[in-house]
Amino acid sequence: MINESDLLRLVEGDCAPGEAAAIQAWIAADPRREALLHDLRALWRATGTASRDWNAAAARERLLRARRLFRIAPAAPSPPPVWATRIAVAVALMVAGALSWYLRPANLPPSQYSSPAGQLSALHLSDGSRALLGVATRLRVPRDYGARVRAVELDGEAYFVVRHDPAHPFLVRTRLGTTEDVGTEFTVRAYRREDSLQVVVAAGAVTVRSARRPGSVAATLHRGDRAVIETDGGATVTIGIALDRYLAWTRGSLVFDDAPLATVLAQLERWYDLEITSTDPSLAREPVTISFATKSADEALRALAQVLDLRVRRTGRLVRLTPAHEAKVS
Repeated sequence: MINESDLLRLVEGDCAPGEAAAIQAWIAADPRREALLHDLRALWRATGTASRDWNAAAARERLLRARRLFRIAPAAPSPPPVWATRIAVAVALMVAGALSWYLRPANLPPSQYSSPAGQLSALHLSDGSRALLGVATRLRVPRDYGARVRAVELDGEAYFVVRHDPAHPFLVRTRLGTTEDVGTEFTVRAYRREDSLQVVVAAGAVTVRSARRPGSVAATLHRGDRAVIETDGGATVTIGIALDRYLAWTRGSLVFDDAPLATVLAQLERWYDLEITSTDPSLAREPVTISFATKSADEALRALAQVLDLRVRRTGRLVRLTPAHEAKVS
């Protein structure tokens, strides 16, 4: 008898080939089982990491732990323009259960969802696709979503679990380019303060087009691939990346590997709702390898200060970084 724990082990990749084949055959016999597997993959991407023993109770505990570590809330509609009339809406809620995300009863969907600084937000789209919005992110869903294409507009970072429909392509549009689903799970990062679009594929495949060259495909990506589109339209593709690093934010953590300090500080500002400045502009280019898995801004700042030998002065949201040698001189 195949049960939910067997599906969880299949998602984790912890099945022998013969057992995996039997589970796949069981799934293929009923579309509802395929939908359940789809939701389990979504949960794993949002809360799991590799190499662990899977069971439903443990999956539930991981999700609850992630929610305690870093707040995950329903995506809230952004305030409408004063000239527009909106119908009241209910938004999707990511339930702290082991098997899937559920949709609360809703009226008409809003045109725009947002997550504030310091908070992740989850939403469920009308076609069954899902999105986990990163901190300080906006996602616009046009009123004609699904009529011909399923196009959304992103400013920020989001993890998408797409219900594939060849007749209605799923597109994520940003100011630097467009990502099209080919049946997959993927992240898109395109903050306005950053000069690049980043796409990472966790499962399946996507195509990426630059806004400078919308008529041609800049890259086709598969699981473990990463593409970066620059402002000039140039594309850089990396194959076989460490997915845990790039998906860590979906589990309430930040991981940086030889990243410029300017990039680290920009994400810390969004993550902890801070404004960070430095007395030494040259620090912006300093490479940093560090990870953060704390909901405490002070703990994160102390860890960064220790790695780079900095002094930190914080007043409310305002943070000032000073090299230790400057602090001693003054």
